[in-house]
Amino acid sequence: MALFGEKCGRCGRRTRHLREGAPTCEACEAELEAKLRAEGEAPRACPVDGSRMGKEIIQTIVVDRCPACRGLWLDGGEFETIQRGIDEGAAASLMRGMVHPM
Repeated sequence: MALFGEKCGRCGRRTRHLREGAPTCEACEAELEAKLRAEGEAPRACPVDGSRMGKEIIQTIVVDRCPACRGLWLDGGEFETIQRGIDEGAAASLMRGMVHPM
């Protein structure tokens, strides 16, 4: 393994993390796991128009989106998880701005 890690096979970032023997960064692994969860979930009907909803991934959260009305539907706790990720990202950006002022 290289001093700074091998390149992730999906995104090219340096990582020391392996998935199934291949270099895979943690972010890509989380995305892969979310895709596997999405494939395992049963399709749902849109509560508005009855269309079969598709699965989408937002911040590693599997959500249901209606192709007809474009409504986005979350399971219990998913909104809070997304909001927490946004808040953590905003806090990190604020801290970077304090450390590295423009």
